[in-house]
Amino acid sequence: MKKVITLFPLVFICFLIQAQQADSVPSEKKVTFTTGVGFNSNLNYYGRTDSLKNQAIYPFAGITLHNGLYLFTNIIFINNAMATTYAATTLEAGYKFKNKKENWKGNIFGSRFFYTADVNLVQSVVKEQAGINLSNSNKVLSVNGGADVKFSNQTDFGAYAGVNHAFRIDPVSKKGVLVITPSAYSYFGTQRFSKKWLQEKRLLFIPVGSQAVTQNSSRFSLMSYELSCPVIYGYGKMNIIVTPAFVIPQNVIAANGSSSQKADNLFYTTAAVRFDF
Repeated sequence: MKKVITLFPLVFICFLIQAQQADSVPSEKKVTFTTGVGFNSNLNYYGRTDSLKNQAIYPFAGITLHNGLYLFTNIIFINNAMATTYAATTLEAGYKFKNKKENWKGNIFGSRFFYTADVNLVQSVVKEQAGINLSNSNKVLSVNGGADVKFSNQTDFGAYAGVNHAFRIDPVSKKGVLVITPSAYSYFGTQRFSKKWLQEKRLLFIPVGSQAVTQNSSRFSLMSYELSCPVIYGYGKMNIIVTPAFVIPQNVIAANGSSSQKADNLFYTTAAVRFDF
């Protein structure tokens, strides 16, 4: 089963040859090319971070066909107090769909992450991912949800649910459009781990040695809450996207894997300049 899902991205790539963070709706043109560059002020995995504060700059490019098939790639560079270096290349292939009224939209996807051997990020243990996203919009709220499977040395399952509402200001600067979308999300998932540590053995109150302890976990729990407010300015083929976000981590595994501890809340910002042709 794992091998089948692992090949998921490659199947979509083959479809593209024969005939993506991707959020545009396929246009009536046969092919839409997308390119741009993004920035993340503090890389995190559901609010979980490394000891170094890592920022990221990631040029991206992609292609979307009129039938909904798409392929996107990111080239990620990280910056911290130690150095600025290339970290990874990501590849995502998938299929976007919507109903005739366009109040239901979604996509299925498969992703592959190619991290360099010396990169040490919380999320770099994830090598492959596959999942589905769904969205239902009405005049009051858009309701969003999805589920995924992540592959590392073990398999983790995730899900999310959230709501948002878009405010559109049109026109701005004659031909521009401004969209502001306050959003609230909850993320869930398994946190599979296998931890080993030395536990001190005592006789009464006197240390008499130590023994190796191994603990495994596969629980499915709340990972984080996140509040964000994407601000998108569109002008012609260009979109400028700025998203401030506040994430509240939940059920963070302690260093020895034996319990949970509360982590600090985190504020970060993502920004991107994007062009669609």
